Amino acid sequence: MEQSQSEERPVILTVDDDSVMNVHVMSSLKAQYRVVTLNSGKAALKFLSENVVDLVILDINMPEVSGFQVYEAMQQRRETKDIPVIFLTGIEKEDIVSQIIKSGANDYILKPIAPAELLQHVQNQLVLSKKRKMLENLKIEKQKTVRKSKVNAGR
Repeated sequence: MEQSQSEERPVILTVDDDSVMNVHVMSSLKAQYRVVTLNSGKAALKFLSENVVDLVILDINMPEVSGFQVYEAMQQRRETKDIPVIFLTGIEKEDIVSQIIKSGANDYILKPIAPAELLQHVQNQLVLSKKRKMLENLKIEKQKTVRKSKVNAGR
């Protein structure tokens, strides 16, 4: 069955307890991507357990479940650990930026967000993710070839 063009677009999950920010992010990305917006970390964890996305944009400071907690939970699951994550923060403190970098997240953007900047960050992370997947597939194929060669050499 052929997919429609809209189904071929990458899916971006954006999670922010600020509905104005969610609208801003969605309007910046909706022309090129399918965008799902959620307003809590708890909702994000549930969504990610039931759906596949190509990239997640997470606000850091949210009630109940923070962006960091969502990211940590994603890292624990095989299905979500390789999904690129971009953190959003309005806090430009050195310790927050340091925590983002130490977490292993792919990228971060300081609020307020310029639409062109957001779009470029998303595009960059999706390209890198695609290249990582291609390299992983090449590695798997190479391993299969080596195993096959060893089996054939043992004959």
